[in-house]
Amino acid sequence: MKTLRWSWPIPAIALALLIPWACYTARARERLDLVVLDKTVPFRTWIEHRSLFWLLDHEGIVGAQGEPYDLKSDYLGAYPPERAGDPPERTRDLTAGDVASARLVYLADTYGVHVLDLESREAQKAALERSETIYGGLTTAEARAAAAAPHAGKTLVAEFNTLGSPTGSEARAILEDAVGVRWTRWIGRYFVRLEDKDEVPEWMRRDYEREWRLPWEFTGPGYVLVQDDDHCEVLRVGFEAEAIGLTIEREKPIDPALDRAADGVPYPYWFDVVETREGTQRLASFAWRLTDPGRARLAARKLPERFPAVTRRNDPGSSPAWYFAGDFADNPMDARPIPFAGYAALRRTVERLKITPSETAFYWTFYAPMMQSIVRPLAEDRTP
Repeated sequence: MKTLRWSWPIPAIALALLIPWACYTARARERLDLVVLDKTVPFRTWIEHRSLFWLLDHEGIVGAQGEPYDLKSDYLGAYPPERAGDPPERTRDLTAGDVASARLVYLADTYGVHVLDLESREAQKAALERSETIYGGLTTAEARAAAAAPHAGKTLVAEFNTLGSPTGSEARAILEDAVGVRWTRWIGRYFVRLEDKDEVPEWMRRDYEREWRLPWEFTGPGYVLVQDDDHCEVLRVGFEAEAIGLTIEREKPIDPALDRAADGVPYPYWFDVVETREGTQRLASFAWRLTDPGRARLAARKLPERFPAVTRRNDPGSSPAWYFAGDFADNPMDARPIPFAGYAALRRTVERLKITPSETAFYWTFYAPMMQSIVRPLAEDRTP
């Protein structure tokens, strides 16, 4: 009896692992005709779309032929070669034909591949200085193809950086009209160490010194906002910004697509400042948490303390067009599958309870549940 008493936890743990694994293995497969455009693939990391593909695989959402989506090949854009440091072995733009065959068109990133990106070779680290574009920017033809998607019954999702450089003004205007926003040309990002030359782009430092005629001598964490090469604003944590200076918040009443997403989630990645046009819904916003000096700096730039993070345009007779005003699909996560049903829900709960705060908190508590709500109905309803 004593042996049995001490041995019962072993089968209990085994069952606790076996049941989620069995449910994951036996999960229903739903087909979704998906087109993803990602031009920012200088290396074989596919970081700008791999978290989206991980979620699709975890949800049992597969391609038209019933096979899981492959993050290495099932997208359009730049295809990196085997040898790091070489330019893309081939490229593939989005076409009207691609849109016609899809239920969901997702513009993940169009910043592209640039000459200096490839100099790091095996280190596979994007350059912190601007250089000649090898391939990148949303073309006018691609913008027109994407803009036609909602009118053809296709759901469109676009996110940072599809409106910004090196996308041209004509293509930008077409996409802005399609998703119902206007880009103010301001972008920003949080940096853990403003003094880190291996993290803060050189052009950002140069823009600050040009405008302010002062040396870049910032240290510690902070947020940097830039508009083209003309304006640069720095909001230091502890001075102009609180410890968590920028969060994402759902707008009331909460839209069903964001029902399981969280409020007050710190946002640490690239974002852009956009304005919604008439007829466009703002479903979530970025909210600054600033000190009085920080609020004064924003006011001097005529920048809002709360601005759109997730928008949706849904014209009568058309499918929705979403815009995510941040680098939402770019997440520092392992692309390998976790073969346990309910893992995403478990991680969401853990992150909400702040048991193990991490850089991926935004992914698990906001992006993943939102994308599950957007994608699942499209996979279940396969009518043309």
